[in-house]
Amino acid sequence: MRPGLDKYMRKLRLESKRQENQGKPPIASPDVVQTADFVFSLLPYCGNDSGQLLLAKRKTSRKEQYLVKHAYSDCAANEFVYTKLAQAMGYRMPDSVLFQLSPGEKRSYFKTEYIIGERYLNFTQRVYSAAQARECAENWSQFFSFQALYSITDEGDKLEVYLADDSQIYRVDTTDAFPLHNMHYDNAGALMVHHFQQQKNMASPLANISLLPVFRAEQCDRELKEIEQLYPEGRAHYLEPFVKIQEVSFEYIDDFLNVLCYIYPDCVGDFFKQYLKALKQQCYEYWKKNR
Repeated sequence: MRPGLDKYMRKLRLESKRQENQGKPPIASPDVVQTADFVFSLLPYCGNDSGQLLLAKRKTSRKEQYLVKHAYSDCAANEFVYTKLAQAMGYRMPDSVLFQLSPGEKRSYFKTEYIIGERYLNFTQRVYSAAQARECAENWSQFFSFQALYSITDEGDKLEVYLADDSQIYRVDTTDAFPLHNMHYDNAGALMVHHFQQQKNMASPLANISLLPVFRAEQCDRELKEIEQLYPEGRAHYLEPFVKIQEVSFEYIDDFLNVLCYIYPDCVGDFFKQYLKALKQQCYEYWKKNR
């Protein structure tokens, strides 16, 4: 798309989202911050499928820093949902915040209005295997759980795990998780524009995405078999997320999806509610079969 058209469509989406938010109380969540409260700088590299990355520093406390993704419409939603879900299950991921474009924001850094910041951590090395994790990380067993989460959420990109200077491994770069990608979010935003322009109800563009199955059990079977052969002690850690996801309450899920939908169309939150309900059920069935 042409830059001018991208800018115009973003303007329409922002106005439509403003109208959709009118019936909601003002956002009051530590998970949402304002762009006006931060200074941004370009980083000298791109984040693969995430586009040009930024570094954000809070104006009042420059030690509070975030690695920022903004170039594509799927990064913020997918990584925010993944982070909130994984952290509730006890797994290490950098804290994330959603950036809301402040009134009068004129800086040209942001390609879309969908902006996520991941707390900047000092990573010392990438971790490629469970054996490497065991040698260097206090929470080495989470490497097996990261593998399971990768397959449970049907990721297609590479598994990225890094060791930080606190001797913990962290999962990062989860944009490719879940069934929703740029096309889905772009279509949802465009439909919302049309909805408010035409003043009529329209079907959600996300309603026909199949949730049967949510993930490929055969891939989990292969991974579990390999772990049993190479790292017998890893079996329980691999199966752990299938159990822990059952402990994540729907009230907690509703809370973080409600926050997400101050930025994204409400139909995105509706989809994730159904998706995570199906994911929990299918994880339980897989665990019951393999415990």
